[in-house]
Amino acid sequence: MRQVFQDARSAEVTVAEVPAPKLLAGCVLVRTAASLVSAGTERASSEFAGKNLLQKARMRPDLVREVLS
Repeated sequence: MRQVFQDARSAEVTVAEVPAPKLLAGCVLVRTAASLVSAGTERASSEFAGKNLLQKARMRPDLVREVLS
């Protein structure tokens, strides 16, 4: 099966062939017929990952308040 990887630092996207997941006892394995990669979401994620901690805190003050409370 194929899997999409994105490097958080360089934002480089690669597709790699990986082994299929193993079925574990007490779990179910769901077959995915199709999937979608949202370019906008991935771009936002990579831009956020490239920021330093202060820049991230300024972008998400709601999460800073949650951590501090």
